[in-house]
Amino acid sequence: MFNELSPNEIQTLIDGELGINVVRFMEIVESMGNNNIFVDIGVETGKSSKILLNKAIQKNNKVFGIDPIQGMEEWILKNPKYTYIKGDSVETGKNWLQDKVSIVFVDSVHIKPQVMCELKYWWNLVKEGGWIIFHDTNWSWVDESGNRQYYIHKANHNCAGKKAGNRAMGCDTYAGVNWPTPDYAVKEFFNINSLNFENDIIKSTNGPESLGMTFIQKKKNYDYSKNIPDFAWEQYEKDRQEVLKCFK
Repeated sequence: MFNELSPNEIQTLIDGELGINVVRFMEIVESMGNNNIFVDIGVETGKSSKILLNKAIQKNNKVFGIDPIQGMEEWILKNPKYTYIKGDSVETGKNWLQDKVSIVFVDSVHIKPQVMCELKYWWNLVKEGGWIIFHDTNWSWVDESGNRQYYIHKANHNCAGKKAGNRAMGCDTYAGVNWPTPDYAVKEFFNINSLNFENDIIKSTNGPESLGMTFIQKKKNYDYSKNIPDFAWEQYEKDRQEVLKCFK
């Protein structure tokens, strides 16, 4: 179990909430080769950590899982290439002392202020050629008639038949606020209108299935955070701190 995911384990991941985007996720992990640092933000039970750990021993890859709540499977914690950090993903990024990161997988609190603050620090820690990957970027969309459509949980999910979000409203609700979903953070931070986009700095591709996954490769270094004014960063930090109180 410390070496390579079996076909049955891969199929279980595909059948779960990560969906068919698991295939692209695994392809990217495989493409990075050896001697990498991977970071999993928002580990929960460890599904994404399993993907990042695939072949980690023979490839000498290190995986760091960040989550204030420890809920992953025990064998993940015992993997010699895995380090669990019990803490806040933003503060961890702000104080990161390891080398540059090849992949950051973001699946934490599904609100724009949290993801914006994670991007502020983690984007600059991704090395050129590396990736930042976001789950939960397709909870809703506007169809050809201009009507908003919402992702409905699959039949094998405990919220089957309902919209995504902790109130089944297509968004997460904390402290009385219906917060914008992670895709809003991705678009604002990178100043893009579509999750499918490419320029000389980034290449972004989106898989809309199973709540959506967006894959952004860093083609060259550029500090996008400097384009966001200080007062906006202050408000994002304030907002996310209010939301984090709901988890205490």
